This record gives sequence, C-alpha cells and structure tokens, in this order.
Amino acid sequence: MKTEDVETFRIKGIFSLILYSGQWPDAIANVAFFDIEEDRISLKPYAPDFSYEVIRNLSADEALARAQAFVSQNSSFRRAAIAAIKDDYDRLIGYEMRPLYIQTTFGSENILDISYRQKDNQIDIFIRLDPNVELRL
Repeated sequence: MKTEDVETFRIKGIFSLILYSGQWPDAIANVAFFDIEEDRISLKPYAPDFSYEVIRNLSADEALARAQAFVSQNSSFRRAAIAAIKDDYDRLIGYEMRPLYIQTTFGSENILDISYRQKDNQIDIFIRLDPNVELRL
C-alpha cells in the first residue's frame, strides 16, 4: 500500500467518510479517510469503534468539507494534506486527509504515522503519533 499527493479537484465519487479522533488531547490526531462506496474494498481503522465515526453516502464535495472541518480543529493547524491511497497494483482504494501543523508547535508539521495493511477485501489503517511528538506530550 502507498499514498500519493493529490489535488482536491481530482476527487470524484461517493464516499463513506471515516473520521478518526484517537486518544490524544486537543484533536491533534484527527484524520479523515474517504472510502470509495462503489468498490468491494473497505477501509477500517485498527482502533476501538469509539475512536472513529463513519458517515456514509457523501459526495466528494460533502466529504471534503466535513473532513476539512474535522482535521482543522487544533489551534496549531496550518493546512490539510490529502493523498490517494493505492494498492500494490496502483489501483485507487480511497483518500486520506491529515492535518499539518505549525512546525514550532510539535517540532514537525506532519505528526502522524499512518500505515495500511490489506487482508482480503479490508484495508486496516494503523494510526499513531510520531514517537518524537508523543514524548513531548
């Protein structure tokens, strides 16, 4: 699995929006995932059910607006980064939107370590804070 930066205007379709908030204070780990409704593959955070919310059947514009509002909740938020999630055959699986922060706040603008693992028709999403950032909290 890999991710590639993408421009928001290229995002089209109907999505299930997954809003992950995690266990950290001040919404620093808020991240959104766009699961394509029309495919047979599902995205699922490897986390307790109470750590995330799923909103189904959203247009790309609705999903982008909700995701942007969700990931931008921390006062040190600078901008959102969006990337396409692709499998090993370069097929599009979905998208992720993560917050980037003012670098002086956490020592890095990108403080999340996100990885993906596919098993059959499910992609497990592993989300954690950068260990250096976690030590500062």
